[in-house]
Amino acid sequence: MKQSERLEIFEKLRAEHSVFLLSVLWKLTGDRELFTEAMQYTLMGMWEHIDKLNGRQAGAYIYRIALSSNSRAWRNRIGRNGDFARSRIDIEADPGEKLGRVELTVKVRKAISRLPEKQGRAIVMRYLEQHDYETISEKLCCTKASARSHVSKALAALKEKLATSA
Repeated sequence: MKQSERLEIFEKLRAEHSVFLLSVLWKLTGDRELFTEAMQYTLMGMWEHIDKLNGRQAGAYIYRIALSSNSRAWRNRIGRNGDFARSRIDIEADPGEKLGRVELTVKVRKAISRLPEKQGRAIVMRYLEQHDYETISEKLCCTKASARSHVSKALAALKEKLATSA
């Protein structure tokens, strides 16, 4: 594929999915620095895999790239062992409260990453992206009932995992 064709496809896909990416990555990161890093990784991933993005399933593939980019940005911030760098934690009036929120966020993200792929994607689409079950079923290539089942099973698994880790 010529460089000009790659660039044309990339610009078209970036324009088509920019609002989607902004929404998803902001909801996943909730932090300007992390958002910027995750967006850069996503755009680099789209460029690397531009050959695979020229088809009907481009949206689903871009979504997967965005989730991977989000994980990569969080890993860079948190570190491979799950410990925050001391310089990254803001000082607040009640540091324990913020630390508790951060720890809960980390636990939830780790629990979601350990779910089966379709369950993880379904729960993120339902509760972070606020998609309805019809949209989820389209993106996961399954029935509406299966989408509901994936979300339900994911919620049950998350409740169990978070209860045991508390």
